[in-house]
This record gives sequence, structure tokens and C-alpha cells, in this order.
Amino acid sequence: MAYGSLLCLGIALTDVPTVVRAAEPFRLMQWSQAAPQPRFHLIDGDHRQRRAADFRGRVTVVFFGFTHCPDVCPLELFKMAQVVKRLGVTAAKVRVLFISLDPERDTPELLKSYVAHFDPHFVGLTGSTADVNAAASSFSVQFAKVPQGKDYTVDHSTGTYVLDKTGRLRLAGTLQSSIDDWVHDLRMLAAVQP
Repeated sequence: MAYGSLLCLGIALTDVPTVVRAAEPFRLMQWSQAAPQPRFHLIDGDHRQRRAADFRGRVTVVFFGFTHCPDVCPLELFKMAQVVKRLGVTAAKVRVLFISLDPERDTPELLKSYVAHFDPHFVGLTGSTADVNAAASSFSVQFAKVPQGKDYTVDHSTGTYVLDKTGRLRLAGTLQSSIDDWVHDLRMLAAVQP
């Protein structure tokens, strides 16, 4: 029956039952609902103690790395900066955290300056070696300090994690995850009311 026919019968379109479609699926890898909520107790660029619970109420994107990283870390943070720009007004509901795996060199001040180059709203976090180890373990992040001449580097897993507004780990992206996929999934999660 055509739209005009419905009106002729005195039925408004608002009276016609609509088909409710299932939500479009996430494009990033979905995390198991049985996984425990990640926890951390770290320090931000202003030397304030920050816990995972401090970021509840927003979708939180978490990436682990270090400021001396020559390629992966800056590329992933650059990608996240592009994602945030594409989110537009939804960006206010999203927070990006960069957690250092190199607390010896990555001071709070250095991290604050480093992440601000990508986006002034990004938050850099560090802490004692024990606190960083506990945070990484909470997200199942693997890393190791590797000698490199007279210096060292840090080899680490490169997943990027997404917590929903309640602090539950929901999604994980890879270096291959596209900006479009990130924008799609972050918009979906940001629209969900806890």
C-alpha cells in the first residue's frame, strides 16, 4: 500500500508499526563480557592520581606505549586524533588515554607535552614501575624493556582498548583498524546510556 493510500484510509504514518532493526554490529573486536573491568592507579601530567573510575561517564580509549617510540605509538595517537576530529560533537563523550610503559623516562610533564601534540584533550598517564605493570596486566598488555646499544627500547603489544561509560572493557582495535571503523564504533558506544 502506498503512502497516499494510507492517508486516504485516515491512517497517519505514525500509526503504522515500524520494523525495529537490530543495532548495527561493532566493527572492532568485541571483548568478552566475562572479562574483569580493567583497573589502574596512575598519575597524569599535573601529578594528580587517576584511577579507571575517574573516566566513567565517557567512552574511554586506552593505548599503551612510550614517548621514545619511533613509529607505532605516534602513528596510533595520530590516528586517534583524526578519529576525535571526525567525531565532531560526539568527541565530548570520548576520552583518549596514553599510558606509558616507560616510567623511567616518561615523566608526567613529558607525557602531558607529548600527548598535547596530538590533541590537547588526550591524557598521558604514568606511575611507579609497579603501578604501570599492574595497569598493563589489567588490560593483558605484554611489554619488555629491550637493550639497544647504550640505551633501550620497549617492545609492547599494540592493541587499543575501549571502555564503555560504565568502565567495562568492550572493544579492542588493532593498528589495521581504520579511522572509519573507530568513528563508527565510538559513536555507537557514546550513544548508549549507562
